Amino acid sequence: MSKPTGMPRFSGVFITGTDTGVGKTVVTAALAQYLTHRGIDVGVMKPVETGVPSPTATASDAVRLKAAAATQDELALIRPYCFRTPVAPLTASRLERTPIRVAGILSAYRRIRTCHEVMLVEGAGGVHVPLTKSADVLALMQRMKLPVIVVGRVGLGGINHARLTMESLKQRKIPVLALVLNQTVRVSGAIAVQQARSTVALLREFVQVPVIGPLPYARTQECEWMSAVKKMAKTAAIKQLAGLITSSVR
Repeated sequence: MSKPTGMPRFSGVFITGTDTGVGKTVVTAALAQYLTHRGIDVGVMKPVETGVPSPTATASDAVRLKAAAATQDELALIRPYCFRTPVAPLTASRLERTPIRVAGILSAYRRIRTCHEVMLVEGAGGVHVPLTKSADVLALMQRMKLPVIVVGRVGLGGINHARLTMESLKQRKIPVLALVLNQTVRVSGAIAVQQARSTVALLREFVQVPVIGPLPYARTQECEWMSAVKKMAKTAAIKQLAGLITSSVR
């Protein structure tokens, strides 16, 4: 799949989702694995993470991304803000009395970026999730000046959520490399298959960027996490996404 015409060149990509739980982390980790195994030096970030019982918890998204990219970057740079409470970032920061500062995230990003060929930055939740009183994830994307890969779900609700997300990005003039659709639950039965096919077909008709996937359903429980990432890294969809990223990177 060719690179979108007129797309400037960047230092990486921001991976966001149409909602929480759509598979952003496993997609980001699979991309890190694929690129790393092809000799590309990959840096990763999860600027804000909530629901982490301790800063070194092995089940956290940031720790998983660090392992997938085989990077030696400090966890404090990969994830500048880490909260125990499993709620939205702004609520967690207020409860734990640790304000999120976009400037702090950007400072960590610049330090990591200088050490790697390609940066993969995973957002928190969807694009309108607030990080501060005045800045949401969209504002962070604008400040980072990275193109976006949107991860959406196959099935009911997937069309509306994807189109709303794409419209928000368009309004902020944030370039989008692709929309990748993920099977967040196992698709079984004639009706579920029909719903999944309908989501893919209609989004390909109405969305003006490459629509990739759907990615196969992957069990991502702790004991199977790395196995799921390695399996997804071998899919044609991840290969396509990686091609779009490398063609857009300086």
